[in-house]
Amino acid sequence: MIDSETNENWIWFLQRLRDAIGAPTGLAICTDAGQGVMAGVKEVFPDAEHRECMLHLVMNFKKRYSGKIFDDHLWPAAYSWSPYYFEKHWKAMEEAKPSAMTYIRQWHTRIWTRSQFGTHCKVDYVTNNLAECFNNWIKQFKGLNLDDLMDKIRQLIMDKWDVRRTVSRKIEGLILPHIIKNLKEQSRNLDMDVQRSGDILAEVSVKGGSGFKCVVNLDERTCHCRKWQVSGIPCKHAIAFITSLREPLEKHVDMYYSVQKFRAAYEILIPAMPDKSQWPQSDHGYFMHPPLIKSTSGRRQNKRAKGCTEANGSTTKKKGSHQCPICKDYGHRWYNCKDGDPEDIAAMLAEK
Repeated sequence: MIDSETNENWIWFLQRLRDAIGAPTGLAICTDAGQGVMAGVKEVFPDAEHRECMLHLVMNFKKRYSGKIFDDHLWPAAYSWSPYYFEKHWKAMEEAKPSAMTYIRQWHTRIWTRSQFGTHCKVDYVTNNLAECFNNWIKQFKGLNLDDLMDKIRQLIMDKWDVRRTVSRKIEGLILPHIIKNLKEQSRNLDMDVQRSGDILAEVSVKGGSGFKCVVNLDERTCHCRKWQVSGIPCKHAIAFITSLREPLEKHVDMYYSVQKFRAAYEILIPAMPDKSQWPQSDHGYFMHPPLIKSTSGRRQNKRAKGCTEANGSTTKKKGSHQCPICKDYGHRWYNCKDGDPEDIAAMLAEK
């Protein structure tokens, strides 16, 4: 059930976001599993590509279903670029546990796999790690008043932009250096069979593999595996074809990763401001007092309570506890392990 007040708050916030950025073509918004924010995105950004953070999906999923079949196929399904490989992982899970896949269809209807990502937005993340990095960046300032917090965030962003603006002036070439470095590393020792149909089309497959072929089109910058279209960076099939023609790799990278775009992103200056004691005083005819909050017993909590699947959650080692070397859990010795592989236990007994 959606909390109407929370839903209205999210709608108000997203409307302010739309006022600031508009609704550009190819806009992709990735949210967690919160019903309020998902309903708000649907109402305010109906044409945006609405993605769901895979980490939040897995955390909710593991509360109901678990097993090796999901460990082996759920994350690979999210990382699959091609619908063909996604369907293989999905079919394996559905054959093992049909009710689990029914649950995902019913409650996780947003896009969570790369095989369904659009090709306009070149961001290929399946999690909200960017938001988590930002939260970690400002966590020491979250106890400030709202105006002080926003001013501190402005200062942090201003410093970050200045550093990147300075870096952009020193970069030369067409494409960002770290992209070219990664492409050159991938181009080494490629064991690919390239069957060319001229200088534009080719069929590329792994030598000695299953025979699965990908069609690469250099003019359209497409590959049958879809990685090139989604990310904007040539995949291994495209790299094999490009290097066979002895063409420069940077020629086939999307301009999203160009030095020119990088410079343009940080060329606008963020205005400097005096401290708030020198801000203009406004009289709105009323004074907003801070809320009266009843103090609770105990020390105030400053850190978010993490889930069982997160780092430093309930699965981390506690002081004085012993970790089983077989199942990596705590609270028992290896010879009393009930969740470990019997062969591992037998091997350790043989060593003793």
